[in-house]
Amino acid sequence: MAKLRKYKRGEDVQLSPNFHLSEFECHCGKCDHTIISLDHVDNLQRKRKELKKTINITSAFRCEAYNKKIGGATHSQHKLGMATDIQVKGMTPDEVADACEDFSGLGRYNSFTHLDSRENGKARWDLRKK
Repeated sequence: MAKLRKYKRGEDVQLSPNFHLSEFECHCGKCDHTIISLDHVDNLQRKRKELKKTINITSAFRCEAYNKKIGGATHSQHKLGMATDIQVKGMTPDEVADACEDFSGLGRYNSFTHLDSRENGKARWDLRKK
């Protein structure tokens, strides 16, 4: 069972040595809270230590309205606080994806990599445009 935590928007919370709550907040600007899987944060922190590179989170928690607005999947792990879209300086999205095969959810895109810590098996997809 995932360790989910609900935080008030704008709280000053250091979630791990390299990740702050502000990086996980919904981009809609209207949400009063953020839901985060602390297991997912732990997985990201472990990966950062392994890569020895900064992980930039481009999208994390999404409210239902924002997820719909940007065309996110109906059953998106972002809405559960269990997913992040990331970029890593000095690595291509393909290199990042290859290094992150240990995540249960992994999506390949042209400009970022989707990682999630879903509990219901593995999921892999490739939405890169050729």
